[in-house]
Amino acid sequence: MKLRDPAKGLLLILAVFFGVTACSQDVAQSIEPTPVIAIDLVLRAAMFDEEDARGSGGTGIESLRQGLIAPATELQRLAVRAIGRLEDPELIPMTFPLLFSDDEAVRAEAVNALGQAALGTFGDDVADVLFDYLVREGQEGPAVRGAIGRTLGRLRYADANRFRRAQATLIELTRDGNANARLVTPLGATMGLESMARRAGQGRMSEASVERLRELAALGRLANTAGTGNVADPLRLGDAARVRRVAMMALSTISGLGSDVLEGAMHDPDADVRRLASVVVGRNPSGEGPPELLIDALDDPSPRVRAEAVRAYAVRVPETQECPLLLSAARDDDLHVALTALDLLEQVCEDRSMQDEFLSGLALGLENTGRLDWHRGAHALVALATVSPDVAAPLVDSALRSSNPFVRMYAARAAARIGNTDVLEALAADPSPNVRTVAVQDLFGLAGHGTDRVLVAQLEQDDPQLLLTVAELLEGMANASEALGPLVAAFVRISGVQRETARDPRMALLERINEVGGVEQATELEPYLSDYDPVVAARVAVILTDWTGETRVAQPVPLARQALPSATEIERLSGTRVVLEMARGGEIEIRLLVEHAPINAARFERFAASGSLDGLTFHRVVTNYVLQGGSPGANEYTGAYDYTRDEIGLVSHWRGTVGTSTRGRDTGDGQIFINLVDNLQLDHEYTVFGEVVSGMDVADQVAEGDVIVRATVVVG
Repeated sequence: MKLRDPAKGLLLILAVFFGVTACSQDVAQSIEPTPVIAIDLVLRAAMFDEEDARGSGGTGIESLRQGLIAPATELQRLAVRAIGRLEDPELIPMTFPLLFSDDEAVRAEAVNALGQAALGTFGDDVADVLFDYLVREGQEGPAVRGAIGRTLGRLRYADANRFRRAQATLIELTRDGNANARLVTPLGATMGLESMARRAGQGRMSEASVERLRELAALGRLANTAGTGNVADPLRLGDAARVRRVAMMALSTISGLGSDVLEGAMHDPDADVRRLASVVVGRNPSGEGPPELLIDALDDPSPRVRAEAVRAYAVRVPETQECPLLLSAARDDDLHVALTALDLLEQVCEDRSMQDEFLSGLALGLENTGRLDWHRGAHALVALATVSPDVAAPLVDSALRSSNPFVRMYAARAAARIGNTDVLEALAADPSPNVRTVAVQDLFGLAGHGTDRVLVAQLEQDDPQLLLTVAELLEGMANASEALGPLVAAFVRISGVQRETARDPRMALLERINEVGGVEQATELEPYLSDYDPVVAARVAVILTDWTGETRVAQPVPLARQALPSATEIERLSGTRVVLEMARGGEIEIRLLVEHAPINAARFERFAASGSLDGLTFHRVVTNYVLQGGSPGANEYTGAYDYTRDEIGLVSHWRGTVGTSTRGRDTGDGQIFINLVDNLQLDHEYTVFGEVVSGMDVADQVAEGDVIVRATVVVG
C-alpha cells in the first residue's frame, strides 16, 4: 500500500526541519522533556520491553517516544532503531527528527529505520526525504551516507523517475571520498545497487549503473587490497574485496559482467570473487564467458571456488566431457566439493560400468559407517539408485540397518528413486521422526493418496515437522472420515503443550480439519478462540464463523513473554564469546553482537551456558550458503518452546556472521545459522547476533549431522 496522508505530513516536516539550523538536541530541548539522566536504565529497560512487545503492551510505545528525545544519544539510537523494527509506515514522522542528531550512529540508525518502516509499502516519499537530506549530510558522515545508499536500494518505487534518480544517486555515492581509504560509503551504495538489481531484475538497471558496477568489480584488485574474510562492524570501514564481491553479485543478477570483467574476477585474489565468477559462468548452458575460464577454478586452492566450478562445469560442457570431471571431483579431499560432484552424478555416464563401480564402492558398508564418514556413501547411494536401480537395491537394504538416522534418511531417498514402496512403508514406522518425514514424503510422491492410511497413522506422533508434513500431504485426501478424528486429536494434543513454536503444524492441522470437518466439530474448536497464539485463534474464529454462520471473534490469551536481558546482562555480554567444540575436530568461536541484537545474543548465551547446545547437530548444511543447527530434533521445526523477536538492523549477512533461523517475522525458535558466504539477500529479513572470529575454517568443514560436542561461554 502507499504511504497514507501522514507521509505527506512527513514532507511538510522535512521542509520545517531543513529550515532550521539546530540539530536534534535543540529539537529535544524545545519539547522540554523531564530529565531522565538518573533513570536511564529504567527507561532503557522499558524501551526494550515495548520493542519486544511490538507496541502491543500496556504502555504502547510511550517509552520509545521518550527515548527519541532523551538527552543520551545512546537512548536515541536504541529508540529510533526500535521504531524502525515496528515496520509501521505511520511511525515514519517520529523517526525523521533523529536525522539531525549530532551523533553519526544515531543518524545512520534513523536512515535505516526509515527504510525498515517503509517495508511492505512504496517508499517514494522516504526516497524524497533521503534525496534532500543527503545534501545536508555532506561528507562528514560516511556511515550515514552508506546507510542512505543501502536504504535507497531496498525501497520499492511506484514512480519510475524516482527509481532512476535513486540509481543515479547511488552511482554518485560509490564515488564518495577516497574509495581506497574510506570505503564505508561506496560499500553501502554498492549494496544499494545490488539490492536494487536483485529486486528490479534485468532490464531496469541503467547503462550507467551497469558500467559503474563493472568498474567496482575490479576496485582495488591491482593494488592487491583483497579482504581478509573477517567480519567488519557495519559502522567501520569496509574493504575493497567486499565491494568487488557485492558488485559481482549485482552484475550476476542482471547478466552484465562481460568477458573482460569475468576473466579478471576469475583471477581475483579474493576467493569469493572467484567463486562468484564461477557462479556466473555456470548460470546456464549459454552463460557469460567461455567454459574454458573454469579450468583454473577447478583446481583453485579454495574449496568454495572448486565446488562452484564443478557445478558450473556440469552446466556448460557437453555430457561426454562432464562425467570424467565429476568422477575426479568426487575424490576431492574436501568433503563438500566431493558431495557436489556426487549429487551431479545422478545422470547416466558414457562409461556406465565405471560409474556403477565407483558409486557402489562408496556406498558399500553404509550399515557400519560412523557419524563422521557416511556422507560420501549416502550421496553415492542416491546417485546410484537414480542411474542403476538394480545395482543400488541391495545396498539400500544395507543402509536401512544403519544406526545413524541420517543414513536411513538417504536410504529412504534412494528407495524412492528405485520405486520401492515396501521400504518406504517400513521407514514410515522408523524410530526417528526425521526418517519418517522423508519416507512419507517420498511414498506420497510415488503413490499419492493411496498412502493416506500411512499418513493418518503418523498423526499419533508429536514431532512438529512430521505433523506439518502429513497435514499438508493429506490435502484432498480420499477418505476424509477416517482422518478427521486423528486430525482433531493431534491438534488438541500438541495444543495442550502450549508451545509457541508449534504454530506451523497447528495451522496446517487446522486447514485439514476445516477441509474435512464441519459444524459437528465446532464444540471441539471453540476453546481455541482464546488460544495462546493470536494467529491460531484468529484462524479458528474464521473457521467457526464459516461453519456456523455466526460471527465468532478471537480473544487470544498470549503466553507471558520470555524475560529480557537487563542492562547489566547486556554489559556483561559485551565482548562475550561462545565456543562450539565440534565432533569433527576444531572449534568455532562466535563473538556475540549484543549491542546490535541483545535479545537473540542473550538467549544464545543462555543456551550455551546451560548445556542446552551440547550434543545437538547442524542438521542442515548447504554448500556455499549456510549451516543451520541447534534443534533438539535435528530438523527445521523442532526448537525451543517460545519465540524470540527479530532484531533486524544495520548488520549485514557477511560470510561468518551468525543469525537466528525463523519462519516469518518474530518466530525465532533458538536455532541458528552461520553464513558460509556473503548472503546479502537475507539482510533485513533475519537477525544477525554474532560473528565467527576464529574457526571459520572449521565451520567450512562442518557436514550434515555433525555434532556440537560442547558449547562454552568465554567472558571478556
